[in-house]
Amino acid sequence: MAKEKVGVALIGAGSISEMHGRGLAACSHAEYIGVFDPDTDRAKSNAEKFGGKLFENVDQILEDLSVGAVHVLSPHDFHVPHALACLEAGKHVLVEKPVAYQITQIKKLQEAAAKAKRLCVPGHNYIHVPSIRRAKRLIESGRLGDIYGFWMLYNVFHSEEVASLYGGILRAVGVPHAYSLLYLLGRPKRVSAMMARVHYEKLDCEDVTSVMCTMPCGAIAHLWASFAGNDPTNDPWTVNYKVLGTKGGVNFSWGEARFADITAPCWDMAAYEESVACEIEFFINRCILEGEPPLSSLQDAIDALRIVEEAERSAAKQGATVEMSY
Repeated sequence: MAKEKVGVALIGAGSISEMHGRGLAACSHAEYIGVFDPDTDRAKSNAEKFGGKLFENVDQILEDLSVGAVHVLSPHDFHVPHALACLEAGKHVLVEKPVAYQITQIKKLQEAAAKAKRLCVPGHNYIHVPSIRRAKRLIESGRLGDIYGFWMLYNVFHSEEVASLYGGILRAVGVPHAYSLLYLLGRPKRVSAMMARVHYEKLDCEDVTSVMCTMPCGAIAHLWASFAGNDPTNDPWTVNYKVLGTKGGVNFSWGEARFADITAPCWDMAAYEESVACEIEFFINRCILEGEPPLSSLQDAIDALRIVEEAERSAAKQGATVEMSY
C-alpha cells in the first residue's frame, strides 16, 4: 500500500530553512505547504524556491487542515511557544535545536505532546547521518569491543557578527555534541570543562570550549568546539567523530565531501545537508507514517541541556569535576 503524504509548514525562514526546504523536497512522502516568517521578503523567497505558499501568521498554519506537521525554525526564544501552539492544534512538531534553554520548558513540551497524542521531536540532525547510525550499531553489537574513548571535534570559524546570533559556543555547539554522545554512548557520570575567549573583541562570551565526560562503561569522552578558527592542516579537525574500542574503532569526518556552497558555516560540507535531509526523512516516513520512535527524544534534549549546564558549572570552577544527576 502506498504511503500518504504529510503536509509540512515551516515557522521561520532563517538560514536553516534552506536546508529544511531541500530536505522536504528530497522526501517523497512530504509535501511542502508553506512558510511563515515576520520578515515577509525572506519567507517569500523560501516559499517561491520550494513551491509553497506564504502564510501571513502562525494562526494560518494552525488552522490549515493540509498541514500535518510543522518544523519550528524560529529564534530560540520562540521555540517553545510555537511548538506548544502547534501541538495544541493537533500538528506533529520537529523543533530545531536547542529546543529551549530551560529544562522546565522542554518538560512542558513533553506534557503537551502526550496530551495531544502528537510527536514533538528535537532537531538533533547530526545523529541521522548514516555513518553515525552505523557507528551506533557497531558499538551496540560489540564489534568494537569495550569502548574506551570518544572524541567529537568542531573547528569552524565564526566572525563576531555571525557568532552574535548564537552566543557562547558551549550552548551553541555543546548541545549537538551532547546529544551525539547520548546517542552513541549514553549518559555521562561526571563532567569537567574549560572555556576561553580567544578572538572575540566585542562579544562577552567564550569562543572555545573543551568538555571531558566519564562514561558508565569506563570510557572517557572528549567534546571540543571552537569558533576561533578553521583547521588549515592536511588532516583538518573540522567536524570529526572518533570512537575507539579494544577490538576496533570508527572515524567519521564531515569533510569527506565538500563543495563551494559557503554562504553559511558548514554549508560547504555535504554531511551537514545530508544530516538534515536524513532527519526529515526519518521524522516523516519512519516516525509519523510508520510509528517508529525518533532517534532522539525530548528526554535526550533535557539530558543534553543538563550536560551543558553542568559543563558551565565546572568551567566556572576552573574545570572542577561535577557529578551528573538525572
